[in-house]
Amino acid sequence: MRVQGDRNFMNPVEIVMPVRTALGDSEWTRIMSEVRLYERYEGDLNVWSDYKKPENLDYEPTKIQLDYPQKIVNMIAAWQFEKEPKVTVPPDVIDDPALMIQSGYEPSEEQQAENSRAKAKERLLTWVWDDNRMHEKLLAAAKDRAISKTGVYARIHYDKRRGEFKIIWHPSTEVIAKYSDWDIDQLEEIHFIAWLDEEQTKMWKLSYYLVWHEEAGEYDCEIEEAVYNGDLEKQENRVERSSMGIDFIPVVPVPTEKLSKRTTGYSELEKTIELSDEIDKKMSDYSDALRFEMFAITLLTNVDEDPKNPLQVAPGAKWDLGDGAEETGEPSAKKLESGFRFKETIEAYLDRLQKRLHEKAEVPMVNTADMNTGGINDMAVQLLFSNIISKTQRSWVIWQSRLQTLNEYILRYMKAREDDSKFKYDKEMLAKVDNYYASKIIFGLPLPQDQKALIEQLGDEISNEIESIKGAITRSGKENAEQKFMEIMQERMLKRQSQDPYNEK
Repeated sequence: MRVQGDRNFMNPVEIVMPVRTALGDSEWTRIMSEVRLYERYEGDLNVWSDYKKPENLDYEPTKIQLDYPQKIVNMIAAWQFEKEPKVTVPPDVIDDPALMIQSGYEPSEEQQAENSRAKAKERLLTWVWDDNRMHEKLLAAAKDRAISKTGVYARIHYDKRRGEFKIIWHPSTEVIAKYSDWDIDQLEEIHFIAWLDEEQTKMWKLSYYLVWHEEAGEYDCEIEEAVYNGDLEKQENRVERSSMGIDFIPVVPVPTEKLSKRTTGYSELEKTIELSDEIDKKMSDYSDALRFEMFAITLLTNVDEDPKNPLQVAPGAKWDLGDGAEETGEPSAKKLESGFRFKETIEAYLDRLQKRLHEKAEVPMVNTADMNTGGINDMAVQLLFSNIISKTQRSWVIWQSRLQTLNEYILRYMKAREDDSKFKYDKEMLAKVDNYYASKIIFGLPLPQDQKALIEQLGDEISNEIESIKGAITRSGKENAEQKFMEIMQERMLKRQSQDPYNEK
């Protein structure tokens, strides 16, 4: 059974009743709410969607749509991921730090093994990130996260045909997640659903289940994939429910900012709707007021206009108003000016609305791209963008932990698939990976930063031994920090050899 959906829910997509029944009222309401937010972002749903022109209005009102919600969401995402994030795996310090800073220090075998392990992990993770164009995908995922109340989901898929790992991002409108009653962070099962055709006769569903086996004393992830018709009757069984041979669900939720023990949080886009609608309405009213002021009403008195030969409305036109009559009086024509006197008031009101909108979204009204000043003082930039910097760093707290989990799952999944004949990754590097999967994501703000000041700061940190050379290279934005570090070491060695060819020192 199908019914045509209310525009406020899913127009023009039809609501399929069996799906609604299967999801339940709570999950259905959540998805429909998310759908409306995406419609807001796309501009398909706005303040004029339900507008009906009053019957006594003799002109077509202006309906301006500025799409502020989309602009705010794009700006939030750009601050988070416009600058490419880097994956790094710092090795553990095993040798005595006091010995490591001495001249002529040689790493012990244990430290060399740890350095090699860290390098192998970093190269494998960078391999997967580069193959999946993660910079591009993260920028898009940040937009999804800013739109949604729930967040965005990263799914790891092993492509058996190519022997490689795919990281697939899903918006919250495609996901139904079930968490443990006692641990809100533990996924017990998760389902991905999507219509395969516009007529909504084929629905794809991919499910993961985390199952505890009491006898074995371990978890096991099971997978199932099928295609259903509109009445949720199974039409095609693509993957029978079976074990994946891993003890975790290969999906990482990236939630929005939320309170403890909650699965939904707060949409950045939703914060902007009320003020954005008011700005659109007032801008439209302002536009109509200007039209009335620019084009005055022509008032004809005692004129009997011939409908077959109407008065011409054009620059330099001449009108014959006729002779009139003694009973009606002398004919005349004049312009009725509107006398609009609220220009300054409405402009000030619009300025306040826009300022309040940006304050609520914690987004500055000035973009970094607009600041082509060059050599701008770093402290001034920090103060100017303090709100969005704070907001971005808060979001990085979530992204850091979730991307670290994603990296851990990638390495664990690799170990489970290394015996596959099509496995494309370096097995020698994978053999060095132990059961410690820590990694770190280096984020960067898209600020017009003074590069000279940054280099001086990094140089001071290296001199004071509070930053490594490799870490400084990564923070400076240089590509392939490992290669740059090796080049620096080789150049230092050549320099020492040229200064001391007989190795007397």
